[in-house]
Amino acid sequence: MRVALLVLLVMALCVSSLGIGIYVGVKRTWPVPQIKRLMGQRTDQTIETDRFGRLLSYPGKTEIRCPVQDNMTAVLLVIGQSNAANYQGQWYQSGDDRVVNFAAGRCYRAASPLLGADGRMGETWTLLGTKLVRAGLYRTVILIPVAVGGSAVYRWAAGGDLNAAMMTAIRAAKASYTITGVLLDQGAADFAMRTPETQYRSALASLIDSLRAVGVHAPFFITRCTVGGEDWSEDNPIARAQASLVDDQRGIFDGPNTDRDVTAFDRYDGYHFSATGQEKYVDAWIPLLRAHPGVVESPN
Repeated sequence: MRVALLVLLVMALCVSSLGIGIYVGVKRTWPVPQIKRLMGQRTDQTIETDRFGRLLSYPGKTEIRCPVQDNMTAVLLVIGQSNAANYQGQWYQSGDDRVVNFAAGRCYRAASPLLGADGRMGETWTLLGTKLVRAGLYRTVILIPVAVGGSAVYRWAAGGDLNAAMMTAIRAAKASYTITGVLLDQGAADFAMRTPETQYRSALASLIDSLRAVGVHAPFFITRCTVGGEDWSEDNPIARAQASLVDDQRGIFDGPNTDRDVTAFDRYDGYHFSATGQEKYVDAWIPLLRAHPGVVESPN
């Protein structure tokens, strides 16, 4: 009976947005731990989370020696809400140790879901790291996710609870690494909350200032990501606030415009990315990171 249920589940996944296939250096993977739990089998590791629901441990993670940073190493701090976290349709795992998930001072071969973010589904960043390596931009990509689904911008501003969590992650990273890029994907929650434009701009500016104050001078990318609700339009207060903060002289740049480029057909529930949306998102990041690679300094 259990074998029959497993076969039915696999067949359902085959026709879903999860899909399966193999890339050079990255694999689309099955959510095996979840399947095992559905089948009543025990896994070899418990799931642990912090008070925000961010993953601290997850079954099947492969711990590796943390790589040494050089000028061919990208260290990417990934912050924001669900599309920065583990809520995507497609799971990925790195084919080797060149794409790394850094969490709480330890390193793991990158694989969905990533430690440091909440959610227990797929994510985009392992694919991004793999494509950056494959393109020859870096030999190693280190991912530091600090992302929580549905999080509003005020929580990321100085004094907010997620700002404090981000600072903890930064302190752990600075023992070995210099962050070379900050990738923000946040905004839909504030559109839904009707956060005023000036209030959003002030809170996002506070977030950026708090990073600069602790020595994170890497390029800061603001993804245009406000989609949500029947009354949504591309020209909205959150999108305008995001655009107003872009300032090349201060190292603040436009990230991908997912409002425009990731369509409803690329979102499995109207909000979160399916495999096609993840591919589009990654392909938009690569030229931006090529143009603004960040400066590698000696680790603090």
